[in-house]
Amino acid sequence: MLKDFKAWLRRTPEFYALVGLLAAYLLLFFGLDLAVKEPQFILHSPLDDMIPFNEWFAVFYFLWFPIFPGSLLAFLLLDKADFRELCFVVFTGAIISFAAYIWLPTGLELRPEMLPRDNFFSRLMQFIWLVDSPRNVCPSLHCSISSAIALVACRSRSLRGRVLLKAAVAVLMLLICLSTLFVKQHSVWDVFAGVGMSLLLFCAAEIWRKVKQV
Repeated sequence: MLKDFKAWLRRTPEFYALVGLLAAYLLLFFGLDLAVKEPQFILHSPLDDMIPFNEWFAVFYFLWFPIFPGSLLAFLLLDKADFRELCFVVFTGAIISFAAYIWLPTGLELRPEMLPRDNFFSRLMQFIWLVDSPRNVCPSLHCSISSAIALVACRSRSLRGRVLLKAAVAVLMLLICLSTLFVKQHSVWDVFAGVGMSLLLFCAAEIWRKVKQV
């Protein structure tokens, strides 16, 4: 088993690139979170006030953390072309987002002063709030990366014919995007910006792929 893994590593230099990209992502994300203490722009939409806080969505919000690296690894194992496309959309989007956080520091004031209920999901939400501040929010990385995963999965050649699996991935990614609103971690503006950015980057990647095929 160990020999097979070492042989796979020798055949897959992309794995080391993935580890490096994820490490750089974490370093920049938490570095900017510490550096940007006072957001200059507080985002708010009337739609935000119409969306009630619901701690049950904390589960979907939390699932994003293992799904993000897990999806990249899964596509690396399934199809390297899909993996490279997903990396392009995810990490180019992250670079754009980090630049936006530096030049236009955004924040939120949507969190409820008191949680309406005391249960497991509320405690999970409190833990998430401790490690994920309401700063550097637009575009939403939760939504941009979730959208990228859904788009690449739906187009993936390696998942061709697996309609139910593609539908399950799309629904789960949609629930993750919605969870950012129901747990008051993002504004509607952040969601639109994150999803729109990934859609544009995905279209650019698809155009480039077709140009290379020609």
